[in-house]
Amino acid sequence: MESVVCFVLLAVVGVALCDPLPHSRGCIYILGKCSRECEEGTQAYTTGCGYLTKEASCDEPNPQPDTRGKICDFSACYCAPPTVRDPVTKKCVPLEECTKKE
Repeated sequence: MESVVCFVLLAVVGVALCDPLPHSRGCIYILGKCSRECEEGTQAYTTGCGYLTKEASCDEPNPQPDTRGKICDFSACYCAPPTVRDPVTKKCVPLEECTKKE
């Protein structure tokens, strides 16, 4: 009986310590804690400890990883595919809706 009570107590403490809202789009992490959730239309991007790939943009819709050096603990919110970042409006848009350059 005591072990059941201990298990229930541990379960209650575990639930209390959990983040109450899941971060469906991901987060910007600072020192291992979510500082802010990615806004709608974006998703979390992190290198872990690897090569950085720039965010897809109207100017470069298919960026390649920069293999000059690895970066650790980088996180950002990138436009969710199939959208790209419009450098003029700073919003995520389908490639065909990018601001036209004159």
